Amino acid sequence: MYNFKTLICYNCKSVMLNLPEVEISKLNGLNFMCECCGHQNLLTKNKFSKSMDANDPYLNILSVDRMIL
Repeated sequence: MYNFKTLICYNCKSVMLNLPEVEISKLNGLNFMCECCGHQNLLTKNKFSKSMDANDPYLNILSVDRMIL
């Protein structure tokens, strides 16, 4: 029996991954691009956070962070 974990985009909250926790732990530290909003998400400790990648084309536009400031 697998214990599945659903990971959502930090920006738009859309579902990006639904995998067993064992498989997610193997992907720790990788960047994933959201197909809905285009933001890059860094996988750390079984959850997505904002990627510090300077090549993210959507870093300054369409971001929840931009709306808050």
